[in-house]
Amino acid sequence: MEIHFYEGTPFPKDCYHTWWDTRSAIVMKRERINTTQMGYLSTDLIDAGYKVFLGGKAEIKLGANECTGREIKVEHNLFNLWKAGEFNG
Repeated sequence: MEIHFYEGTPFPKDCYHTWWDTRSAIVMKRERINTTQMGYLSTDLIDAGYKVFLGGKAEIKLGANECTGREIKVEHNLFNLWKAGEFNG
């Protein structure tokens, strides 16, 4: 399963733009979710079995990442790290 977060444009045609649609897709465990709802960016998604991507390119995973100089741990708040500009994906 994959979830792709998009900030601004371009984004795929099947991209969810509402909080409710994104939440429903996560609950239904869709194989691929494209969303602009950055508030869902969380290590909880990794724990739930999702591969997490920013902009369809950079994968965020636990441990070392190419898109940031920081080692990602379960307790990190990915949304706050994204807001702070930690990810270059």
